[in-house]
Amino acid sequence: MDKTDFEYIVVGAGPAGVQMAYFMEKAKKDYIVLERNDVPGSFFTTQPRHRTLISINKRFNYFPEKEFNLRHDWNSLISDDDDLLFTKYTDDLFPGADVLVKYMADYVEKFKLKIRYNTSIANVHREAVLEGKFRSRYTLTDQNKKKFTCKVLIMATGPVEENIPTYIEGIECADTYKDHSIDLKEYENKKVLILGGGNSAFETADHLAGSAALIHMATRTPVLMAWDSHFVGHLRAVNNGILDMYHLKSLHALRQCNTLKLQKEDDGTITQTFEMDLPHWSPPGTATFTSKGYDKCIVATGWKFVNTKMFDESCKPETFHDDKFVRLDEHWQTTVPDMYFIGTAMQSRDRRVASGFIHGFRYNVRSLFYMLGLRYDGCDLWKKSFPSINAAELAKFMVEHVSVSSALYQLGQGFLCDVLILRPEEESKGDGNENMKGTVEYYYELPREWVLKNDYFLNQEHMVLVTIEDSHHRFPPTSATNFFKPGDMNPRDCKCTAFPQGVYYSYKRGKLQEEVHVGGSLVVRADKKIFVGDNNPDRFTNKLKNLLNRQIGVGRGDHFERLFPDEEWKKVYREWTPEEIEAKKMEEIKKKEVEYDCKLGILS
Repeated sequence: MDKTDFEYIVVGAGPAGVQMAYFMEKAKKDYIVLERNDVPGSFFTTQPRHRTLISINKRFNYFPEKEFNLRHDWNSLISDDDDLLFTKYTDDLFPGADVLVKYMADYVEKFKLKIRYNTSIANVHREAVLEGKFRSRYTLTDQNKKKFTCKVLIMATGPVEENIPTYIEGIECADTYKDHSIDLKEYENKKVLILGGGNSAFETADHLAGSAALIHMATRTPVLMAWDSHFVGHLRAVNNGILDMYHLKSLHALRQCNTLKLQKEDDGTITQTFEMDLPHWSPPGTATFTSKGYDKCIVATGWKFVNTKMFDESCKPETFHDDKFVRLDEHWQTTVPDMYFIGTAMQSRDRRVASGFIHGFRYNVRSLFYMLGLRYDGCDLWKKSFPSINAAELAKFMVEHVSVSSALYQLGQGFLCDVLILRPEEESKGDGNENMKGTVEYYYELPREWVLKNDYFLNQEHMVLVTIEDSHHRFPPTSATNFFKPGDMNPRDCKCTAFPQGVYYSYKRGKLQEEVHVGGSLVVRADKKIFVGDNNPDRFTNKLKNLLNRQIGVGRGDHFERLFPDEEWKKVYREWTPEEIEAKKMEEIKKKEVEYDCKLGILS
């Protein structure tokens, strides 16, 4: 008789569900993955519609470390098999979706993951129980009325349905991104309206750009470029050919407007009625326009990441943005106890870095796995221990780790962090010895918000959070083609740089004491000389040695932190004269003072 009761049930065998299954299988947990289709990664058998992924597959990255190379391999799942990497499956920088399906099938087979296929969950019910550390008993009923039970439910269902803007009257006139025809012959010399301003909409427009006579894109919100926001989910260059054509006057166009109505006319064409804010008109106002004669309308407004219909009233999780996202806490638990969402749904907590893509959520899943072990099974978090406090050893370890870490790199900006806990013996504090009696714990890849709400960490006398961050948000809006100059690498706290860098936050009993930005580099490594003539590559470790000295008094606190010694500085750096500085100031002032005849807002 088939086993139907488990400690953990994962719903969905997409990349996140399979990744969680890998960790559970390796740890011999009591689990099963329930998948509604007959293959893992079934979403990618039909999506994206035009079959090319926007997750990069960069095979060659100069440095040899597997962990470093995963920074630029956006499709591999984590495993201890160095041969099972997506980069070995195709040479394409932007690979086809079918390759990902093949890779996932091989991954599942290689590790003999426990997946039950053709099992579509129709209903989820929860009973409140108290069984050790468990508070729930979930009953899942499939399409054949078969029931499965578990104590912890992990939803890995990915994009569950298209996010159709039902507030638009007549939206049924439009084809959907998921189902629209991709036969270019059908669009030759046609006028096409595309609703949406994200990657799926632009992917569709780019596909049709050489066949359609006119393409009009309509988006309610401004189009955000990934090269400006540094958020991988915003519009990517690989999909923005239509913008190039628009600005080079090749007929296709983009409107920021609010579509109110679509109407099918007697001749089969579609009329769009829309509102457009016009703050630059006199007087400012909102206009209602109609645009006629569209032969096709395609709605490509993204996906929803939770199917609320499958949960009965005993366990319906809270959602937001019209049920697009499920609300998650600091360790991806929903508002319902013992129910977690993983995979692309994790982006509901993260609209800054990579949680919506494999190269981000594979690390979130690993972090959650360890946190589940701590919570339910009494296992320890993933950590490294040191038997004494050696300033040079710790500084070298942290610099080398941050120089290759893919998790901190992909989930930077403080979303995931490592945690260093120092426990010096009281009599050793402040004695200046390089090696101090005491112990050190270094925890890997934890959600920063969770750490800063967890009593264990908040009660530590000496704690350092370790992240990788960039500083683009600290600068005024700047063209992507101008945002490349290195930041000033001489200050102790190099917080203004175009490049990602290690950032170290020092805490005492939950109170921030100081933060140190060690300085960035193009390859985001602090363990190598970053340019010819780099005469002080030890400045990164020196900054951390000095930080540890200020924190607990270990070692010296006067290690040299500048880019060049004073005697070298004059050889490689020519300071501008007062006249040159003044000329540059005037150049910048003139740019700011330029007045234009036309504007797009009330003030500018």
